[in-house]
Amino acid sequence: MIGRLRGNILEKQPPLVLLEANGVGYEVHMPMTCFYELPELGQEAIVFTHFVVREDAQLLYGFNDKQERALFRELIKVNGVGPKLALAILSGMSAQQFVSAVEREEITALVKLPGVGKKNRRAPGGRDERPLQRA
Repeated sequence: MIGRLRGNILEKQPPLVLLEANGVGYEVHMPMTCFYELPELGQEAIVFTHFVVREDAQLLYGFNDKQERALFRELIKVNGVGPKLALAILSGMSAQQFVSAVEREEITALVKLPGVGKKNRRAPGGRDERPLQRA
């Protein structure tokens, strides 16, 4: 598993970043909230990653800190939420804003996120009334 990368940013094409670490270029998918905080091309960046292996692809998802990555990992555990939807959710608001909205049950803010409807607005999979807890 690849948990963290440190290297120079070669390309930035939202939501993809090409990060060169030790001569290898890694394509990393990032939420827009993280993407906009990256340094300029040629600058060094540290990205905390989540590695996904599918039948047809191997994908890296990247985050600026461990807490964002932990929230992403919690989101993809939710029934019906895969990495693509979790990335869209975290692109719509920061991890801190999302956790706050869930804790306060701010349904209006949550249903504005891409792919989030009233059915899945509750904690894990909308299965119960408990709000998602901080990671």
